[in-house]
Amino acid sequence: MLTTNFLKTRTSTREFKESKVEESKIEKIYEYVTDIKAGLYEEDLSFEISKDGEGLYEKLNGKAGYKGVMIKAPIYVGLDVKNHNQKALVKGAYGLEELITKLSEIGLASCWISVVDASEDDLNSAFLDSKGNIKSILAVGEALNEEVREHRFDDRKGINEFVFIDDLNHKASVEEIEQRGMDDLFSYLRFAPSSYNSQPWRFVLVDNLVKLYLEDYKDESNLVDAGIVMYYFDQLTKDLSINSSWDVKPNLDGSKQVFIAQKEL
Repeated sequence: MLTTNFLKTRTSTREFKESKVEESKIEKIYEYVTDIKAGLYEEDLSFEISKDGEGLYEKLNGKAGYKGVMIKAPIYVGLDVKNHNQKALVKGAYGLEELITKLSEIGLASCWISVVDASEDDLNSAFLDSKGNIKSILAVGEALNEEVREHRFDDRKGINEFVFIDDLNHKASVEEIEQRGMDDLFSYLRFAPSSYNSQPWRFVLVDNLVKLYLEDYKDESNLVDAGIVMYYFDQLTKDLSINSSWDVKPNLDGSKQVFIAQKEL
């Protein structure tokens, strides 16, 4: 599926079939996470897979998820980060969103699960092979309801609300974005998922650079938001021959807008 179509129809699955996932598809999940991990070049990052969906659900029910509402699924993938490495967390979120795209191609649905309210002890008991700290979880399985919902065009910020020129004081006009040939890119990028659909990302175009900031940083779930939108930025710019890698250097200095990463255009 084209990235543009995938973004417009992408939706989280909160109800999964109770039946086990086919062994061939489970093997694919392991294959995917191995390849994704290798491509991220980050030692403090790993992905932990749990095939004991029922057991993990029981351990984290009431602790993980939105206000403790845990999603029940046959398989879970944990984003495991060592040394509280914020760069690894951003890159790991990038990797899990790549995994979501690959899972959709083999008929598996998924849903991000927040762990900001769960204790380290609870998470470590759920993912026994964790080498660091579980920073987020992906629920994986076959969707109980396979209906695909296309997002409304009025439920997302306009591109001039999250794209800027030179600095965060100059909101980009549609004309300025069109002059750079990036109007289609940002029009689709606004469909990228984020926690509570808050769209906290802010892109600043400076000469041949694009800089990514987060507005009103709240917690590590926003770093996940950053990794996700970076992944879709890369997917949407493949046809523009923008192949440079993100230079990820989170600077959570307590200001209203925090710097996350930049890349060359």
